[in-house]
Amino acid sequence: MLRSRISCAFPPRRWMSYFSAEFNKMANEGPAKFTATSNSITNIDLDLFVNPDNKPMDLVERLAKLRKQKQCTLVPLLPGIVIKQLLDSTNPQEAISVLRNPTQYGLFIDQFSGCFLMDFLLQHGNAVEAAQVAALLVERGLCNNELIEALALQSFYAYAKDFKPFEPSQDKQPDPKVSDVEKVRVKFIRNYPKDASENTEEYKLGRSMVKIGSGEGSLKEPKQNIALLGYVISGQLAEAASFLAKHNQVFDKETLIAAQGAVESLKLEGSDDLLKSLQESLEKSPKSNAIQGQLESIVKSSAVKFEPKLLADYGEAYQQWAQKFEEAVKNQLEAQSLEERRDHIQKTLSDLEAKRQNLWFFENKDDIDIQIYKKKVYYPKRWFGKKKNPKAVDTFYVPPNISHNT
Repeated sequence: MLRSRISCAFPPRRWMSYFSAEFNKMANEGPAKFTATSNSITNIDLDLFVNPDNKPMDLVERLAKLRKQKQCTLVPLLPGIVIKQLLDSTNPQEAISVLRNPTQYGLFIDQFSGCFLMDFLLQHGNAVEAAQVAALLVERGLCNNELIEALALQSFYAYAKDFKPFEPSQDKQPDPKVSDVEKVRVKFIRNYPKDASENTEEYKLGRSMVKIGSGEGSLKEPKQNIALLGYVISGQLAEAASFLAKHNQVFDKETLIAAQGAVESLKLEGSDDLLKSLQESLEKSPKSNAIQGQLESIVKSSAVKFEPKLLADYGEAYQQWAQKFEEAVKNQLEAQSLEERRDHIQKTLSDLEAKRQNLWFFENKDDIDIQIYKKKVYYPKRWFGKKKNPKAVDTFYVPPNISHNT
């Protein structure tokens, strides 16, 4: 009997979270002290503020519409809850795009939501999105404890280990028309053209990797390993070569192998010397410990140490947010009830005015008859030079040929 087998290739994923069950329960259901009461809010319903007609809208459209309103600052948004809703309703890349545009959607990432998101994405094999979240935390200065730094390093290494260049976007802006071009006479050129390579996704992630690698504190050697990968991914080959020569004894073999793979994938000019230096460092490297296992152990130990404080801070922030959100809902309901009453009164007045216009003739019939009776009509005595004869002769009529003297 023949049997057919289907082999499916899935991205590598972790089946266990770095955090405890209490952390995941709080991220999914809210703090335990609010779960058993009516004050627990696990989903933010924005229809009351942006969609009173219940039109079909997704969460991203609701966030964008809320941000455009004048009272957007009166509606608080807790990143932990909104990010969980985004992951449930959209894909991870859509959630990353929302977090990258806080001025458009009004959602600002914090430490709790960043840790939960990096752990969730690493657990489900989304290393690129986890690195993008880590880059957001680095750029906004939120990597200020060992736990967040370790998770960010783990995310960056998972991305660099299986590095693949991003595909260039095919959407090109149309060339401006001749009528749209504004000619201005200038004396000096002030706006210098920017390098297009600085706007690539690889450069942004590599810059964040270099930034976290140059920081002080603990985890010095893992940071230096990530910094080398950041120099390579961002295309800074000269800086990568000098950094490799300066800290030659620090780099792990897996890091050097990942750097070689990144250089070969990018296919940059002048990369032969760097590849040769990486190969020489790989042959002379005394480091045999796997950096991936080292980072995982650091993350687990940091989670045990820093997780209680992270949970306490999130519980306090959740309590403050819940009070502000309930107050915003209450104010919106009061304003909506007043607006509905005002609209109802305005509609009633307009209906009465329409009925009054319909009954205008019957109410003023007597006045119209009196005006018609009082109206005097004058007829001309002559018509085209001829004398007009009266239509009827009454008793008081005197012919013109008879006078009073006759």
